[in-house]
Amino acid sequence: MLNRLPFLKGLSLLALVLFSTCKNTPPQEIVDRNNPPGHVRMIAILDSIFKKASPLDCYNLNGRKAAMFKDKLDQTSDFSARISLQFRYADQLLNAGQNESATMELLDVIQQARDTLTNETKLIYELLALSYLRLGEQQNCINAHNAASCILPLEGGGIYSMKSGPESAIKVYKRILAKYPDDVQSRWLLNLAYMAIGKWPAEVPTALRMSPEMFKSRGDIRFQNVAITSGVDVRGISGGVCADDFDGDGNIDLFVTSYGLKDQAKFLHNNGDGTFADRTKAANLTGIVSGLNTIHADYDNDGDRDILILRGGWLQGGNHPNSLLRNNGDGTFTDVTIEAGLLSFHPTQAADWADYDGDGFLDLYIANETSDPARQHPNEFYHNNGNGTFTNVAAALGLNITGFYKAAVWGDINNDQLPDLYLSNVEGENKLFVNRGGTAPDAWKFEDISNKAGVTYPLKSFPAFFFDFDNDGFDDIFVTDFTIDPKVPTADPLIQEYLGKQPQGDWVRLYHNNGNETFTDVHRAYGLHTITYAMGNNFGDLDNDGWLDVYVGTGKPDLRTLMPNRMFHNVGGKRFEDITMNGFGHIQKGHGIAFADFDNDGDQDVYAIMGGAFEGDLSNSILFENPGNQNHWVTLFLEGKTCNRDAQGAKIRVHVVEKGGVKRMICVTVGTGGSFGSQSLRQEIGLGKAERIESVEVQWPKVGVPNGVYSGVALDSAVKLTEGVAQPEAVALAPMHFKH
Repeated sequence: MLNRLPFLKGLSLLALVLFSTCKNTPPQEIVDRNNPPGHVRMIAILDSIFKKASPLDCYNLNGRKAAMFKDKLDQTSDFSARISLQFRYADQLLNAGQNESATMELLDVIQQARDTLTNETKLIYELLALSYLRLGEQQNCINAHNAASCILPLEGGGIYSMKSGPESAIKVYKRILAKYPDDVQSRWLLNLAYMAIGKWPAEVPTALRMSPEMFKSRGDIRFQNVAITSGVDVRGISGGVCADDFDGDGNIDLFVTSYGLKDQAKFLHNNGDGTFADRTKAANLTGIVSGLNTIHADYDNDGDRDILILRGGWLQGGNHPNSLLRNNGDGTFTDVTIEAGLLSFHPTQAADWADYDGDGFLDLYIANETSDPARQHPNEFYHNNGNGTFTNVAAALGLNITGFYKAAVWGDINNDQLPDLYLSNVEGENKLFVNRGGTAPDAWKFEDISNKAGVTYPLKSFPAFFFDFDNDGFDDIFVTDFTIDPKVPTADPLIQEYLGKQPQGDWVRLYHNNGNETFTDVHRAYGLHTITYAMGNNFGDLDNDGWLDVYVGTGKPDLRTLMPNRMFHNVGGKRFEDITMNGFGHIQKGHGIAFADFDNDGDQDVYAIMGGAFEGDLSNSILFENPGNQNHWVTLFLEGKTCNRDAQGAKIRVHVVEKGGVKRMICVTVGTGGSFGSQSLRQEIGLGKAERIESVEVQWPKVGVPNGVYSGVALDSAVKLTEGVAQPEAVALAPMHFKH
């Protein structure tokens, strides 16, 4: 019988779908002059893309793909062909979240294979175990989720009440491991299944038990998930988040997206009482759908933050337009992509704003994804014309390069008031372009110093950002690994690391800025020699100690890759400590992340989008409430006059005096943080044990503008600093309390 199943040999779930594409031709209405204005036209374009998308060409149309395989299965009589189609049908049912149906199909395939576990049939058994495990997740962690759901170590409310799914998974995993004891992925999932039913570690067979040390918390930092009670537990697949005060009431709101082609973007208004209200319809966003990532900025300098949605990431057909949503200042948004000259059709999820030429208006760099040389998707660089429109100057400036770019971030590596550009590449070397200035927007000079600077690794990377982790006044670079290997769709290397072994793979890079346009990789010395499979990322100060911490959302498309999202606490600028198991280790796939003081109490909370790439890999977003601490803080609002309105790119140095007259400098840069997650442009700065603020120094992001030095700023206060105005202005923020 087994020689009749050759299709199973070497079969990889990820290989079946990873490099699929969407090949639809852009709809005709784009060029139809009789169409209604741009906002309505964009909605029509997005709806047309959803309706016409082929399930074979798109990564996240698993229900349609399952139906297609079922139709072929019903029309096929050949035994081998039927088994192959049935397996693929079950695979897509599983990816679509139809776990019970997937289980029935897999059991039938196994029965036809005479229930024989071999190298050729092992993957079927893995999927069967996974289908049971996913059923348990769906019944408990997703459909009946609570504040403790899906957070490692599973305990308390995280223990499943409906246990049949993981109990059945345990039986299958035991059978797999009896024959394949070195299968660390199955061993990991077996332990998670035991944990889900409250029988870990005691009842796990000794030889298969993961060490309890792996799940041990470190230190005193522990946050609580309040997403449910605050009304922000949005359910979806992978997506992005913008966190900022979009309506000017002093409270930080949320804008979230989800990757599905018909998934509605949502605007969640902060009510100021510890709860949020869904105002999507009132905000004029109905029909604005999809988007793997989103970032925000005040591109028109009117004092209201606008939003850019990035679409088509991993879908290399390039028929998914981005959306620029203009904030109208009245609680509504209008899609102005077409009018602004930003309509294009390339796959992307990476972009960032900066005023590269110092004209006072933010420009936009978009990094696209090219993996097929026959279909080029050059990067785009849009100069802001200052009148609501943009001009693509990428070719003129030599920045229309191609690659599989997954992050684009701006920083000022040499403190010359000119923003520099870093790009991470999942299929090659990363790039660093230093801004050398110029005399006109299209005659500017950017120099590629990637190799000289020493920042090209890892060669398979994903999220990245600039931040000053050691407060020396120079922007450092954090860039994470993301190895895509169709032969290893699971997370084996990470689990090997958990087991204390040296895995094959690449690692996080922490590049320390040497102050001379070169960098030194210090990730080993700082405790970051780890594999993360990071997708989302951002940074902030968990405990207001004045040292920036890092949270990364993790995962891979394959449903077997359940791994904790990771939190790294910066210990005095000397090392990073992994505090993932202090309540941050959510095991659903993590994407957009934002640190922000949602409750205006002086410390930063953390919001994270959870959910995978497949349409059935759903999860609920989380909001980790900061419990508070004894350290001091200051919140700064900057306003540019000759530079861009929010002073994005400005460098802030807070000079404080600690006990005994000891002086200290704390450094931050105005921006939205990481490359996958967009956080508030107000700067929430921890001051540690400071006894007073000596001064706040601002390097404005425009050549020739002198630094502003401000005195009289009080501890634990919020103030506005305006370019050219000597005195700080107090800002009143009303603290609130999340409901528990």
